[in-house]
Amino acid sequence: MAGEKGRTEPRLWTKPLRPLTRESTLGYEVIDFAEQILGIRLYPWQRWLLIHALELLDDNTTYRFRRVIVLVGRQNGKTLIVQVLCAWWLFVDSCRYPDRVPPLRFKIVGTAQNLDIAREPWNAVKLWCDPEPPSLEEADAAIPTLQNATLKVSDTNGDEYIRARSLARYEIRAAKNIRGKPNARVVMDELREQTKWDAWNAVAPTTKSFWNGQLWGVSNAGDARSVVLTKQRDAALAFLDDWEHKVEAGLIGAAEYAAAHDCSLGLFEWSASDGCAKDDIDAILQSNPSIGYGAQTVEAVLADIDAMTDAAYRTEDLCQWVTAQVEGYIDVDEWERTIVSPLQIRIPHGARTVWGIDVSVDRSHTWIAAAVLDDQGRPVVNLRERRKGLMWVPEYMKRLAEESGMWEVAIQSKGCPAMEFIEPLKQMGFTVHEVDGSHIGLATGRLRDRVREGRLVHTAQTLVDQAIEGGVTKVIAENEAWDRRRSIVDISGVAAITVALYGLETCEPPEPEGSAYQDHDLITF
Repeated sequence: MAGEKGRTEPRLWTKPLRPLTRESTLGYEVIDFAEQILGIRLYPWQRWLLIHALELLDDNTTYRFRRVIVLVGRQNGKTLIVQVLCAWWLFVDSCRYPDRVPPLRFKIVGTAQNLDIAREPWNAVKLWCDPEPPSLEEADAAIPTLQNATLKVSDTNGDEYIRARSLARYEIRAAKNIRGKPNARVVMDELREQTKWDAWNAVAPTTKSFWNGQLWGVSNAGDARSVVLTKQRDAALAFLDDWEHKVEAGLIGAAEYAAAHDCSLGLFEWSASDGCAKDDIDAILQSNPSIGYGAQTVEAVLADIDAMTDAAYRTEDLCQWVTAQVEGYIDVDEWERTIVSPLQIRIPHGARTVWGIDVSVDRSHTWIAAAVLDDQGRPVVNLRERRKGLMWVPEYMKRLAEESGMWEVAIQSKGCPAMEFIEPLKQMGFTVHEVDGSHIGLATGRLRDRVREGRLVHTAQTLVDQAIEGGVTKVIAENEAWDRRRSIVDISGVAAITVALYGLETCEPPEPEGSAYQDHDLITF
């Protein structure tokens, strides 16, 4: 692995409208500023990003992108990009068009959910430019050119700002404290942490009302809670898909496309492809573009596999989107090892099957699962049906039972909406195994036991696999049971599988009437 280098080009990115030269992008200027003024040699991926993200429109003055979303694995130097950009904006870009934007009105705002995150790049710029450094160490780190261009630095808590002699200003604010004054530039660091819309709704419009305003969102990948980042990324991916099918397919030219579409959102994402193995070297190099150029190494990333949860590793090191940033009750790796192809499953003729039923906590969907033993005596589980609402369930279950000859159902009998099905199903002739509150924890633990033992058999089902990744538990009668409200995703499918397995393994079957078990073929896959 020695000598391996991270990928300069991101896996997902917004293509330029025209060739990028020193006339059509200001990225080269920022690179020169970093080298000649700051003494910083940027990594190849950082230079690539600046060149593409600072693309200009045909007038060679106006930024193409009003919003720039950058996603990259941790410890790759994304904060350095913000530091360099903010210094360049403050001391160079703010003075570019004084007739349109007087430097006095040119304000840069750095923000994050946690103010300490926004303070990190601000402190670096302060270190470079403070005309009155408070210590000898800081004086040694200062850059005289920038010190001479700085009027004042305020480090007062809650009022941190740098004022250039041009009167341009760079300040930091907690996300909750920003309101709608116009801002020339905004950097929202760790955008994945924005779990509500308040900060974005307050900040994003402030650059729209500013001529040539620009907002940068910089982050690792997010999870189901990252509502703001998810929305921006989804919009950018939709644009990329449309561009690919029209421009790259040769159906329309870039200029013609730009004339009819909003092309002002840019996405630049260094991430591993979905579903890759955690130790896939190519994936690691794609999501960690600084490897081979700085302190980041393939070995350091691989070492995190055993040191971090699956969700954290995929989010931070591979920059992959995961269902939730939680430590799930069932280990994801162990769950994946019990997945088999449907062609590998052999169910004996007429094998006893128990259906499991559960309802989403908001009553939006009902889930039906099946549990049966294969020809080796191993429990096989799968999600059989998921539909909106509840009213359809009794008739569906009746048809399913009549077709299969299997009339056993397991349902949590207390504390969940599914308990409403117990009496109607009994009246239809079903044997209903009621899993009450004291036993639901045992049922949840039994599912994990079977996964740990490697005895459980199931096929890959996206909704179930996501629920395993994001499902958390609560303590009931000294046992852990699925917690529908705290889990990031709807885990009702897994809850249905849980009670189905419990019913199959612990509940006595009814006496067979006639030859139901012999006369029906049940195909659950």
